[in-house]
Amino acid sequence: MTTTTAIQGAELVAFLQDSSDGQTKSILIEAERPTVSAPARPGKHPVSSPRRMLPPPAATLLKRRAKKVSDTAPVAMGEIEQALKRLGLDGLARRNDLSGSFVVEATAEQIRELAATPGVQAIRPNRWHRNIAS
Repeated sequence: MTTTTAIQGAELVAFLQDSSDGQTKSILIEAERPTVSAPARPGKHPVSSPRRMLPPPAATLLKRRAKKVSDTAPVAMGEIEQALKRLGLDGLARRNDLSGSFVVEATAEQIRELAATPGVQAIRPNRWHRNIAS
């Protein structure tokens, strides 16, 4: 039995339980992302000087990014893309690198297999999808 911890939303869980052969559902597959925490604000007083509100120089930001951010997102997106190719869904999938997700129409069995893919953080129903055939 596959793990369904990545599957989110009562609507999608109901689809997986009640779907018949050939029924598809539009879903969002979110890739794993590194956890992000807000930086602590230095000082106890509110910042009122516009100069102090400016971001640090670009070189400083690049150094911070190199130290803190791991490259898990591109790896996870690649793993999901390989799983979509294996399931024959790569031609229908829409990749969104900005949000780190894919949108695809899949059957219940394909959704279960995608949920077991290591790079998947969450699978949600695509609520923006409109059925044109109706």
